Amino acid sequence: MSSSGKDDFDVIKIFPDDKNNPMFYAFKIGTWEHDDGDRDHFPNRKYTSCGKPGEPCEGEQGSPECSVLSTEWEKEGIEFVDQEVTAYFFLPEIESNDDKKQCYKYSRGGKGSGIAIKLRGSRHDDDDNSARTYIFDFQYEGDDVDANNESNNFKSNNFQKEFPHPEYYKMTVPTNFKLKQSIGKWVGYKVVTVNQDNGVRCVAFVDYGSYDRSKEEGPDLDAQDWVIYYDIFDDGKLDERNDIIMNENDRDKYKHKQKVRKAWREHNGHQVTQFRMDRIVKPEAKFLSARRISGESVEDILEHHLPHPNE
Repeated sequence: MSSSGKDDFDVIKIFPDDKNNPMFYAFKIGTWEHDDGDRDHFPNRKYTSCGKPGEPCEGEQGSPECSVLSTEWEKEGIEFVDQEVTAYFFLPEIESNDDKKQCYKYSRGGKGSGIAIKLRGSRHDDDDNSARTYIFDFQYEGDDVDANNESNNFKSNNFQKEFPHPEYYKMTVPTNFKLKQSIGKWVGYKVVTVNQDNGVRCVAFVDYGSYDRSKEEGPDLDAQDWVIYYDIFDDGKLDERNDIIMNENDRDKYKHKQKVRKAWREHNGHQVTQFRMDRIVKPEAKFLSARRISGESVEDILEHHLPHPNE
């Protein structure tokens, strides 16, 4: 059900446009053969957190054994405070673990195992204001991860606050349903940040209406069915209601860092909207956008997108 009509791509708008200063930005998808659009492909993006400081891997920097594939659609200066950000992705396959060092191998529910959509963020500058970001996470292989597998210690990570980079405060927030696996499927994602009272409402949506369509067919916009995956409110006390999936020292660090705990009701420096997929071989994308919205009547709008009674 549509609350507010459709955008320039014919994708359902959950929230209405900002009445005073409406703005819609459509990402340029670009092609794999050319360096164009708002997409960057990093065939040798390494995780510098692996290994010793300054020595992320015993092998050559950027070598296949010490790197992961990474693709981003990113735009600076086109991110809004109250916003609805949308994307459809088709993820063909996960990069092979063959010949990789253990730290760089893919593990279900582990590092870089989901689509990350980053809002209200800034660039990775070398200072204490680096990359203040809300991160919405959607696991590639769904939420059914073996809880008894110790390697999946981030199995429930679905929301993060990063500040300063690279300090990621990973959280488990309650969801309305379990994600399906998304490899080889078209899945739609929407994320919303909107100021409300003294905090920030953060809402994640998923559309499985095109789940059985091929890569060539693309999403079926006549079959849209946007459902709320999670709906949380950041009032500066997220850590009191959710598990911070970090070691004890980092939990204490989060608790005592007021800059991190407080709700981010404005931008901190540069405005950056980012869709990021690590370990995915040439993901396809459609209808990527960011839109400035009105935060009026939030409850009335969201009630139309709750999970269906029989699901």
